[in-house]
Amino acid sequence: MTFPRYKLVPGPIDVDVFGWELTGDRPSGEHITECHESFHPHDHTADVEAALQWANGVIGTKQVWTHVTDRGFDHWEAGALTDADDPVDPEPTPASIRALISEADVLQERIRAVERALRSTEETRHSGFRLDDAAGRLADVSRALEETASDLARVRAVRDGSVCAVPWGVCPDHGNTLRGTGGRTWCTDPGCARTWNYDRLGSPCGEPLTHEVTDATGESFRTCAGHAKDAAERLVGGTVTPL
Repeated sequence: MTFPRYKLVPGPIDVDVFGWELTGDRPSGEHITECHESFHPHDHTADVEAALQWANGVIGTKQVWTHVTDRGFDHWEAGALTDADDPVDPEPTPASIRALISEADVLQERIRAVERALRSTEETRHSGFRLDDAAGRLADVSRALEETASDLARVRAVRDGSVCAVPWGVCPDHGNTLRGTGGRTWCTDPGCARTWNYDRLGSPCGEPLTHEVTDATGESFRTCAGHAKDAAERLVGGTVTPL
């Protein structure tokens, strides 16, 4: 069964105030509830057109709206949501996280537009002094989302068994010699200049498989050269064999 993802309904939004109510669920799972006074109280066609444009701006993408009359009442619907949809994916994908970046960018531009509008007159130009900061925070949000998507992509890349899936990183040349802070990692071997602009210590390895490690109980797993070097130095009663 299919349901509309977004609904735009005209009606009273406050005491003696007529306008529009937009409700719906973004693909990210975020629920939307927004209201706006009528745009053109004396021109129904212009009011509908302005309301649809406003709704697209709130959602962040242009929608295909359908006019629906239900029991004599008009409203507009867009998008599709099936009863099988789970608004909150049990595990987001890198793509779904990056989709949030687009939403953050749209909101940032809307804030910038409000700031420009407030600065355009002497009476209101002091009212928007907080908005430059607010828009800047959204730039930080976009960066955090991009870094999160990249981290998740590294996690998902090791699942098919074609690369080293040890859940922490090493230096490919020197093994267990990494240190990190603030989302940056580096090798501490004096002769190594390798650095990584992400938390390599906290991410699955993902390096090519080069060795098979067998412990004293006979359990085996495949690793990269860096983890094989570390295992050879630490393993008691086991073997490290090139593939």
